[in-house]
Amino acid sequence: MNLQAIVIAISAVLLAWYIAAHLYNRRRGRQLRSWLEARLAELGGEREAGWIGSPASGARFNVRRADPPFRRLEVTLLLANREIPLLWLVDYLRGKRDRIIIRATLRSPRRGEVWVTSSRRSDRRGENWTWQEGPHGLKIAFRGRNGRQLVTTLSPWLEAHGAHLDRFHWQKQDPHIILQLIIAGHLETEAESFLTDLSTALQANS
Repeated sequence: MNLQAIVIAISAVLLAWYIAAHLYNRRRGRQLRSWLEARLAELGGEREAGWIGSPASGARFNVRRADPPFRRLEVTLLLANREIPLLWLVDYLRGKRDRIIIRATLRSPRRGEVWVTSSRRSDRRGENWTWQEGPHGLKIAFRGRNGRQLVTTLSPWLEAHGAHLDRFHWQKQDPHIILQLIIAGHLETEAESFLTDLSTALQANS
């Protein structure tokens, strides 16, 4: 086989990969958007949603006047880049998957701060943080007044949904809650109540 034939064969494979991966991401993007919209509907309020470029890339949601304890939420659904094999492989080896990023403003900010990170992430907090082990191999740090109480409040949610958690930050500044969840292990079927469970956990400390 000459060089030209090899180049044509590789190009054909890459084109077929791109088309198949793009169609897969579009279908998965639509499915996950519908699933996530159903979860957000449980929080009440007024919702706006739109695609990030196209269904193959992800979607963004804004929720205003949500039910307590939330005031508003910004939710971003990001799909892994599957269309380019090399980029997909690099992201896969770095642990990047389809993910949800949530930034939430609470009606009543809490005193204290909690940082939760998965074993996939390396993290360096200052000496004024207290560390402890959490469920699913999570590392939990807290500081400030009521920091330990915030961890206790959050523990049931971490037990139920921590297997999918990449990072979580609960702070006094707006946004009060910042979290990232990896959509793997069929999160969309196993964790249909992850947002209402989080709302319940946050309200327990109000």
